Amino acid sequence: MATLGTYCFDGVNFSSATSLYTDSSLSTLAADGYYGQGLIVRQQLSGILLNAQPCSACLVPCGTGLSASIVDQNGVFDANIDLANDLGAVVIRCFMGQVVPDGIAATWNSVVYNRLTATDNHNGVILLNGADVQVDYAGIDNQGTGLPTYVGNKNTDLLSNSPYDSAGSCPTEGTSPSNYSLIGGTYVDQGTTQNVTIASDAIGYGSDSSTITSPVFTMVVPKTSVTPTVLNLKIFAPLCGTAFNWEVDCPVSLPSFTGSPLQGGVGCFTPNTIYYFVRNAIGSSVPYNVRTNTLPEIGNFVFTASDGSAYLNDTNTLQYIIIGNPGPSGTTALGIRNGVVVSSGPCNPT
Repeated sequence: MATLGTYCFDGVNFSSATSLYTDSSLSTLAADGYYGQGLIVRQQLSGILLNAQPCSACLVPCGTGLSASIVDQNGVFDANIDLANDLGAVVIRCFMGQVVPDGIAATWNSVVYNRLTATDNHNGVILLNGADVQVDYAGIDNQGTGLPTYVGNKNTDLLSNSPYDSAGSCPTEGTSPSNYSLIGGTYVDQGTTQNVTIASDAIGYGSDSSTITSPVFTMVVPKTSVTPTVLNLKIFAPLCGTAFNWEVDCPVSLPSFTGSPLQGGVGCFTPNTIYYFVRNAIGSSVPYNVRTNTLPEIGNFVFTASDGSAYLNDTNTLQYIIIGNPGPSGTTALGIRNGVVVSSGPCNPT
């Protein structure tokens, strides 16, 4: 069983250090053996740190989920997910509890993904940014920042207590969160902290009036190449007393459906184009109950690629596709904006 200890190294970080010491004057070498910081493991042999090694216990296989509840504590929770060599859409779902919203960011191939929708988004569930403005999806104003998007139920303390950069510990709010790494299926406190600042644009939680309990949120990460095989998932929980769970599916081709080309109105048209969508889920624990709809519902992300790499109508202009085909023309007009189904109704026969 690994134990926590305090050591010093002769470099700017553990990854590039030459040796590990037990004192700040760097005069007493640490004993030979294996040492780890975060997700980096190195062996010290004859007083010299060897190259970093993969930490097999730090990897979680895709297709599994995890729950965490940290009483009177806040933190940044780091996990590495093994996606193996498969290609396709990696679907990530999360539930952030009923009171404390948390941030989520997934990184694959050096790209940060932080775009989420939720069950019944635009169909009873209202997603808000930090200025209390409704948004089509959580993180719409957070794209390209590399920062997490905060989801869950609305809690104005999240923004008002920012920045989280003071010394101390919970239950005093505003303290710097502790760093945790997922090792052997358990989040392990690394003995360090980091400062967290939250901007209004990084918030996409559900409004109090629309969500008695927080919905399950859905994210898609397109794995378009065999390597890299590891996805990094971080949960940012700066408020005290967080509880969350998540699951990461292995890469797959998203379910397909046939619809008309994009159009500006709701006139009926023969569906003749293949599109793709991701199902949302319900529940408060993993595994979630994933919806079984065979056609997109309000709140679903829709795509032009089976791996989720290209959203359909990823613009602020509402456009429609016609789906359903009992006859020569479709029957239902789906309103799509910013890659999300925001409305559904009958098309108008011509």
